[in-house]
Amino acid sequence: MNKKDIAALAKLFGELSAVRCEADLENVIEEGVRCFGDKDISDLKVQLYRLGGKMLTVDAENRDALRSRRIACLTDNEKSELQKVEEIINGNLLKYYFQPIVSAIDGEIFSYEALMRSAADPSITPYHILKYAGLSDRLEDIEKATFLNVLNIIESEKDKLGSKAVFINSIPNVRLGESDAEKISKLLSKNSDSAVVELTESAEADEIQLGIMKDRYRNMNIRIAVDDYGTGYSNVRNLLRYTPNFVKIDRSLLSEINSDPRKRHFVRDIIEFCHDNNILALAEGVETGLEMKTVILMGVDLIQGYYTARPSPELITSIPYEIKQEIKRYQQQRQDGKLTHVYRVESSERVLLDKIKRHGYKCIRILPSEENSDITIVGSSALNTNIHLDIDSGFKGRVTLESVHFSNTKNRPCIEIGENCEAELSIFGDCFLHNGGIIVPESSELTFTGVGSMAIDVHDSSFYGIGGPIDKRHGRLSFSANVKFIIEAYGQQGTCIGSGLGGEIDIHQGVFEIKMNSNNGVVIGSLTGNTDLDIRNCGMQFISTCLKGAVIGSRDADAELLLHGMSFKSITSGKETVCVGSVCGNANVTIDNSNFVSDVRSDELAVLGSLYNDSKVKLHNMSMNVDAGGQNAYIFGGTKGTTDFDCRNVDVKINLNSNLDNITSAEGENFKVGDGRYYIEINGEKKEFIPNI
Repeated sequence: MNKKDIAALAKLFGELSAVRCEADLENVIEEGVRCFGDKDISDLKVQLYRLGGKMLTVDAENRDALRSRRIACLTDNEKSELQKVEEIINGNLLKYYFQPIVSAIDGEIFSYEALMRSAADPSITPYHILKYAGLSDRLEDIEKATFLNVLNIIESEKDKLGSKAVFINSIPNVRLGESDAEKISKLLSKNSDSAVVELTESAEADEIQLGIMKDRYRNMNIRIAVDDYGTGYSNVRNLLRYTPNFVKIDRSLLSEINSDPRKRHFVRDIIEFCHDNNILALAEGVETGLEMKTVILMGVDLIQGYYTARPSPELITSIPYEIKQEIKRYQQQRQDGKLTHVYRVESSERVLLDKIKRHGYKCIRILPSEENSDITIVGSSALNTNIHLDIDSGFKGRVTLESVHFSNTKNRPCIEIGENCEAELSIFGDCFLHNGGIIVPESSELTFTGVGSMAIDVHDSSFYGIGGPIDKRHGRLSFSANVKFIIEAYGQQGTCIGSGLGGEIDIHQGVFEIKMNSNNGVVIGSLTGNTDLDIRNCGMQFISTCLKGAVIGSRDADAELLLHGMSFKSITSGKETVCVGSVCGNANVTIDNSNFVSDVRSDELAVLGSLYNDSKVKLHNMSMNVDAGGQNAYIFGGTKGTTDFDCRNVDVKINLNSNLDNITSAEGENFKVGDGRYYIEINGEKKEFIPNI
């Protein structure tokens, strides 16, 4: 035998296994041997008849024995129910209710599902019918009755159905006799535009039976639906095996999906898989408005459930008007999001940036929910996007960023926090914000947590990295993360961390590497507002080129600054410069248990304190290494106002080049120097620095 003959024989054996009577046996064998053409296969036919006869006998005996054992185990009540089901099957006492399947676009009825009911006894449910039909080995009778009954209804209701189809439930591992299969095939072919075969999985069909079934339906142009997807045997493997036209997502995955992020993640993947493979995704068992809204916004194509319409003995022509309007409204929200390239996230969800980018979205918008949200956005180190993040007003919860790369158009932030938010940004991996920073309005709070890095790149005439613009105050910023913040800012004026008018900033952990190049700017603090900063237990490294500004503090207003347990290193240049303090306002600077290193050049300079106003500078238990130069340059305090200097238990090394010929203007009781090691060199000449307390 060649390969073709072997394949034909394998198919024939598969069809023999489905035979239940002698008439079907003869039809199967005579039809099967035609594939061998003119070859002499008389001996093969004899063997096939013998084998088929034995299979019929053994199959009947086995089924009778198994049926007897099953029935013997039933209770009296179950035996009574079994008898009722036998009567229903024998008399074909079945009726059908029709539940609309509606479009998720406009709420119009797309099709119906025919749902079996007992016409004899309402207490006998579909579950009972299938249960006892299985026990008594009569599922074939149910399969046959279902097809014939529903197809007859389809024929009689053609005018009412119009272009709509009816989903007919079928159990794929149930094998009908040849004559019954042929009769049903003729009716299906005749009504191929009005019938969809819905495969309900009670057991997995074998490959031979599956191949026969697929070929039969394909030849008749019958569409296939896979039921209960996400449970039992309905899995990705079966989608690939069945290649259906519809996938019905099981109710268990949709129940309260609006409040379950794991279900939303799973269902979103199912919908995307369907759309990638030209399959319509149907949400089955939708029972609430929130469930319906969620699946519509996720992109489902069809909806079925009690919320849209209950099963009815008649073919209804429309679902309630208000439900249709609700569907249209949610679909409009989805389309608005697509048109504006906005991907909406509610409650808790895991968002994959590669999928969002692939679908053309430009913005992820996080909406507030009744409970604290926990949202994760996942990117990759190699994935650059043109996507930005908006967090709506009133949001409370955590947003985790894993290797996320965001960007936005000029003058717009990459991450925008709405009003009255209590947001936590948890950073993992290497995250990057290009062409925009993070805006936090005065009424909101933003806390950083996590382990990773965040790089921010802002180039604009008026810029900010984290905080707010030059004409606003920013909300509370709290840095409590083992995260490295890398910020590069270039422009006319702005802040890298902070805002124009100021706001609360608490930095208690992290590493900060910041470069700023501007005419007027502050690396951390404010331009024109008072600044109160508590910075501790972190590392900071700055490169700043600014005509008028401060590294940490305020440009024009008062600065109250505490630096504790930290490492500070800066390379700074400008015309009017302060490293830690204020250019024009009063400055109160305390540094303890820290390491301070600065290389600074500026025409007018105060390394610590205020350049043009009163200064208070306290240095305790620290080391300091400063190399500074300028026409009018002091290390502690500036050229105007009074300076109060208190230095104790320090290791100080200063190299200053200045026309002022001193490191500070403080004198008398305002100049307090305690124990420590001091190496002071001014204009190349070593100066004595004698403790006086």
